Amino acid sequence: MKIKKFVGKNFKEALETVKKDLGPDAIILSSKSVKTGPFGIISKDAVEVTAAIDESESREPVNERQPVSVEVEEIIRELRGLRDEMGFLKETLRPIVPTLRIGKDKKGLFNLLVKQGVDTQFAIILLERSSDSLDSLKNALKRDLKIQGPMNAEDNGLIFLGPPGVGKTTTMSKVAHALAAEKKHVNLISLDDNRIGSIAYMKDLSRQLRCPLKVIRKVSDLPKIVYREMGRGPILIDTPGYEYKGILEDIKDIFPSGFPVKRCFLMDATMDTQAAVKAWQGCNIDMIDSIGFTKLDMATQYGNLYNLSLLTGRPLSFIATGPDVPDDLRVPTPEFLAGLIIGGV
Repeated sequence: MKIKKFVGKNFKEALETVKKDLGPDAIILSSKSVKTGPFGIISKDAVEVTAAIDESESREPVNERQPVSVEVEEIIRELRGLRDEMGFLKETLRPIVPTLRIGKDKKGLFNLLVKQGVDTQFAIILLERSSDSLDSLKNALKRDLKIQGPMNAEDNGLIFLGPPGVGKTTTMSKVAHALAAEKKHVNLISLDDNRIGSIAYMKDLSRQLRCPLKVIRKVSDLPKIVYREMGRGPILIDTPGYEYKGILEDIKDIFPSGFPVKRCFLMDATMDTQAAVKAWQGCNIDMIDSIGFTKLDMATQYGNLYNLSLLTGRPLSFIATGPDVPDDLRVPTPEFLAGLIIGGV
């Protein structure tokens, strides 16, 4: 490794000297202004450049390779890493920066949306559709949010689907209590026969509401129960989280003319967008009728509710705002959700 210093009136001149002396493969290690005038006065046009070249790659034959200090090798390695990182950042920012057509009067609103977890591209589109006021932004959010409460359209009931731990059983019990309060005869079905705790919870819920409970092993057992009970009142079906994709496929095969119970996909409000979208795409999304959010009380930002509402294209049935049954269940209005997203309250 050959290391040499070069001085020029400016960086460009010094760089040309480097290329003439060491060749185009030389690596710039550092550059700085140098003292060239009398009395130690620094001239702005005088630049000292330190450059290096690997003599093994030089055109001139080398009889003996000079030892290279570990420090210099480390500097070169770091410089190459920084160059790669800069290239990565440039490619990452390329699709974002050109589309950021936001005036200074909207920068505060943009930062608010991003801080709340709204996707950057969604935030840009929202601000292009609104003025520079918070009320205008709130109205733009409200227009995009679709709400469909579980008491309105799901007269035949709901089947709850979603990844493990999202809170399907607890949410189902909240909906069951809400329906029972409407004087409706609720029918409970569980496809989760492997978890003893889940079965015990369902049995206790059945005793509280004085409603029937059926625990079955497979989807093929559903038709005889569903068609017999759905005329008496709404049916609520709990499912295991690890099998929701297979359950949907079985429903499609066993009910070719259409499943009479609405399918609701639950997502944890604390999940990031990427994880939630991965869970969503892991099932037959064409068969999902609505979505619901759980664990809202544990979320630190609420922009994900907007992101997933747009990405799924499904109406929101309800949000679960805490662990208490039956109190912590809410059918939100667009006004409430928009306020939550931009204000967190």
